[in-house]
Amino acid sequence: EYGREVLAAGERANVFQLFEDKPNNFDAWDIDAFYMQKMWELDGLTERTVIEQGPLRGGLRLTWRYLDRTTITQTIVLYAASRRIDFVTEVDWHEHQTLLKAAFPVAVHNTHATAEIQFGNIRRPTYRNTSWERAQFETCGHKWIDLSEGDYGVALLNDCKYGYDVLENVMRQTLLKGAISPDPD
Repeated sequence: EYGREVLAAGERANVFQLFEDKPNNFDAWDIDAFYMQKMWELDGLTERTVIEQGPLRGGLRLTWRYLDRTTITQTIVLYAASRRIDFVTEVDWHEHQTLLKAAFPVAVHNTHATAEIQFGNIRRPTYRNTSWERAQFETCGHKWIDLSEGDYGVALLNDCKYGYDVLENVMRQTLLKGAISPDPD
């Protein structure tokens, strides 16, 4: 519609990224800024099935395995008359001290991203030049985060997860945290 790609050139969207998550304090609640130092992508796709193929919408079910104990099943739904794409993700999680995020590298650039919060919205920097900006690496948001430039933008909408980060043009939604304290299971 706008004659441009949503994704950054040569990039993939909806990439599951895992991070080592060993915060200094409050394992179940904190994410420390150094978590990004150890990151790997989930690449264990074991199954893909077209589950719906019609004139109004199409659906694809994907299944990933991680370390033969965690399973992620995701249904992706595309609509003929909408720019919206639904990602319905179910996880059988068996990892400890591991953070799971979904990454969307978009072809949009701005110095700030905006997220919905309790009584409005908040802008956060998309770069980490100062100590203040480095401290704003994870945003607690409600139902959306937006990265826009002038007359074009991308938003991630959600109905159940409340953590996001945007670094340069990569929008990430925090999906799971595998804390071992106060409960190791």
